[in-house]
Amino acid sequence: MVLAAWILGGLMVFVLGLSYYGSLEMTRIPYFAVPYTPTDFGWDCEEVSFPSEDGLRLTGWFVPASGQLADGDPSGQPLHPKGVRAHRASAITLIVQHGIGSNHGDMLQNTACLVREGRLNLLYYNFRGHGDSQGRLTSLGPLELLDLAGALRFLREKKPHASRRLGIYGHSLGAAVAIVGAARFKQLEAVAAESPFASISQTVRLFARIYHGIPYFPYVPLAIFFASLRLRLRLGQFNPVEAISQIAPRPVFLIQGGQDLRIPMSDFQKLWAAAREPKERWLVPGADHGDPWLMDREEYEKRLVGFFKRTLIEKEVAG
Repeated sequence: MVLAAWILGGLMVFVLGLSYYGSLEMTRIPYFAVPYTPTDFGWDCEEVSFPSEDGLRLTGWFVPASGQLADGDPSGQPLHPKGVRAHRASAITLIVQHGIGSNHGDMLQNTACLVREGRLNLLYYNFRGHGDSQGRLTSLGPLELLDLAGALRFLREKKPHASRRLGIYGHSLGAAVAIVGAARFKQLEAVAAESPFASISQTVRLFARIYHGIPYFPYVPLAIFFASLRLRLRLGQFNPVEAISQIAPRPVFLIQGGQDLRIPMSDFQKLWAAAREPKERWLVPGADHGDPWLMDREEYEKRLVGFFKRTLIEKEVAG
């Protein structure tokens, strides 16, 4: 009996310890720097900073619609025909959100088409703990909603004439935050989300199995529990698949790579099924996480620009 008690106690300590370690991995930011800046593309931009809703200093760039483009991007690919005309000041701003471990510079190449369009202001910003923004941890969404709230307050207070209409585009974590954020913040009139996850628990479950070979039970529920305690919030309440139905009648555009190894096809299918009209989707065959733009740049830009033209620009023009 004593030996059995020791064995049982040892197993419990092992399970709890591994689960606590999992909670640390969940909130750790695997940061890699993306060095591109708007000036590398020849764009006019304003370096900005603003507080998140809980007081962290976040950094970003505000690229006005009248900003001009250079003749190429840092990769040597042409961005636009010469002689693109400047537009007058725009009342439409699009918020752009990056994925975990990245920064706002990672979003410049695939959104250059939106700058090229000429009638959208773009606000690129770093989530907490990314780029030059304050913070050390990620929450996989709940706290990042406070960052989005700070971005919206910044636009409302500092750029009121440039943000009469607002849209949002995000990738991965940024896409999940865009979906939940749009359900909460009704001033966001259009949402484009590339590779969003459907729920935190399923994402952690997938990562635990793929990258660590750890079974779901009991480790993942305990890891989420410990992470919630450490962050002083309930991670399980952040569910894009539940939030997406609340966005209607505002439009949603979902983009997914057909060979995404981080966000499974089942997440895309669940989100699409839960979303209400008006909604659009684009599945890119063969594309891994973050690769739809690389796989079919022309179609990507056509669809992304077309979505925001229909949902924001044409409405503004119509008055």
